[in-house]
Amino acid sequence: MRVDSRRLGAVVSACVGLVGVAGCGSGDTVDSPGSGPFSAAVTAAPGTGTVIRDAVQLSAGLLAATDLPGDFAVVPPRGESGEPAVPPAAPTDPPDCGRLLSPIAQQWPGSAAAASVQFAGPSFATIDIDAASYPDAALAPAFDALQAQPRRCTSYSGDDAGVRIEYRTSALAQPPAGDAGSAFTLTARSEGLTLTSATSLVQVGNTLVQVVVTAPEVVDPGVLADLTAAQVRKLRG
Repeated sequence: MRVDSRRLGAVVSACVGLVGVAGCGSGDTVDSPGSGPFSAAVTAAPGTGTVIRDAVQLSAGLLAATDLPGDFAVVPPRGESGEPAVPPAAPTDPPDCGRLLSPIAQQWPGSAAAASVQFAGPSFATIDIDAASYPDAALAPAFDALQAQPRRCTSYSGDDAGVRIEYRTSALAQPPAGDAGSAFTLTARSEGLTLTSATSLVQVGNTLVQVVVTAPEVVDPGVLADLTAAQVRKLRG
């Protein structure tokens, strides 16, 4: 399941109906350790000219269930399961903030290939990884645009089927990974419940990768760091 604003809203809405069930975080949840105000954006490294143009090849470079800690399983792509069609995106204010955490290739067009994989774990926890490979000329603009989005959307709101959701983003300290990278935390709060997404954006050559760890609780930044490092290693072969 893609953990964009509509997914955050759906899980928060589910938790609203499951008050008292383990795994739905309370409104007392604090931001992830290491989070804070955004500093200057990171500059992308020069492209190598090696652009992945085959989505199958790029998909093979993403982490698999066997690479993950704990009990996570791959979520089958829609059309290969009995899941209903994706509902319309829940509106946000400002509207553009609803794109936050959507796949890289959707946020910035012009990629030569794109791929994604989603994993579901216990208690509403998910891991979403997507990647897009860009030609040299489009690489830095894409990296800059992706970093700018959470900085523009530090505080916004949404409405999912009558449930109001308040969103906040903050910078997240992470160890260096890949050729360049940055990270942030997105926190969604609704009716006393909290859902947190810790997100890293990392450049590996001409490929940009987004790793999102979401849980109804504080996400340990070390988990995101380990997953990001593993993803970089796998892409580099």
